[in-house]
Amino acid sequence: MEEEKYQVQIPANVKTRTELINGIGIKEIIITAIAGAISILVAIPIYFITLNYLICVILVGIITSFTFIAVMKDKNNSCIADLIVNIYKYLKGQKFYEYVLKENDINEHVR
Repeated sequence: MEEEKYQVQIPANVKTRTELINGIGIKEIIITAIAGAISILVAIPIYFITLNYLICVILVGIITSFTFIAVMKDKNNSCIADLIVNIYKYLKGQKFYEYVLKENDINEHVR
């Protein structure tokens, strides 16, 4: 008797969260807005020192756009910011493992 085979169709391109633009959801927009607000707070004292608003506008634009690009998710649901965090954790982790072998263990493996 033959076994019955069932085929299950798995839908493609199903998102687990609401995205306004491909890779950009509410969380990413909030992070970008916070970075933009912080860059404005940094640009205000720079304006009072230099009295050049063009430098401040460029600074706010660069910081905000970099944050937007850094938090944008790709097809694998990862982003540049996650990649930087993973690299930092790897570099911070232990690299050398010291093993201590007993004299009896070495002699048993040699025989």
